[in-house]
Amino acid sequence: MGASFRLVPDEPLGHARELQEHADEVAGHARSSGAAVAGFPSVSNSVVRALTEMAERVGRSLSKDAGRAVEEMYRKAGTLAGDVVKRVTEADAENARRLIEVAERMGQNATRTVTGDAERTALTAERAGLRKRFADILDPKGETPAVRAYQDAEIRVDSARYPETAQHIQEAQSGTIWRGDASAQGAPAPSVLTIDRDGAKANRAESLRGIAPRGGEGLDRDEYPPAMFLEGGAGASVKYIDASDNRGAGSMMGSDLDGLPDGARIRIVVK
Repeated sequence: MGASFRLVPDEPLGHARELQEHADEVAGHARSSGAAVAGFPSVSNSVVRALTEMAERVGRSLSKDAGRAVEEMYRKAGTLAGDVVKRVTEADAENARRLIEVAERMGQNATRTVTGDAERTALTAERAGLRKRFADILDPKGETPAVRAYQDAEIRVDSARYPETAQHIQEAQSGTIWRGDASAQGAPAPSVLTIDRDGAKANRAESLRGIAPRGGEGLDRDEYPPAMFLEGGAGASVKYIDASDNRGAGSMMGSDLDGLPDGARIRIVVK
């Protein structure tokens, strides 16, 4: 499954406009004050501008790699930048130093090369931990959705590109639960799911139990909720759908979720 990826909006529209205006104001001040934004010719993210300005206030600097890592963190999440910018600009000196230190570590990790699955897994976990530390400094009580953007996100499944996957999601979320070729009404499957990669193998074994593969007919057994989520496994809806539809959607979802930590909450919607 897959498609566009963005923050689940929790803020009223008027407040969102106010926050974005604040972000624009901070970005404009950073440009006019000659902050080190010039060192990031490709960076347009107001979060990075605010972080750069904050670093100067405490006598530090933000490296290009750190700037790119922070930009990627919030660009990928599609978060409303204004709320994050507000938190950055209001950080006290101690938190400012800690943010810069974590950002620098993020930048160093972003440029590291790895060989082998074990090293790649360890690096992915370390990067997720640094992103969480960055968010924890800005929002220790977890009260600001935009700061937690990489944990509260939305996957939109394109019904034009993946019609059979999209239909199955809509059916399962409406309470039509499939077991191969047969369906029955039951409890609607949740639309908000929790990433649990370690449980994927066991979940898949449970959900597919008793449903024979039909690869020779060009069909895959599509699961909803997918096995990589905590809510998958026993009781999941499993429907035979076109293999190319299923695998294309699955590949895009994997790409969208790349780098998000276990425990991240994802809303699955069809467009």
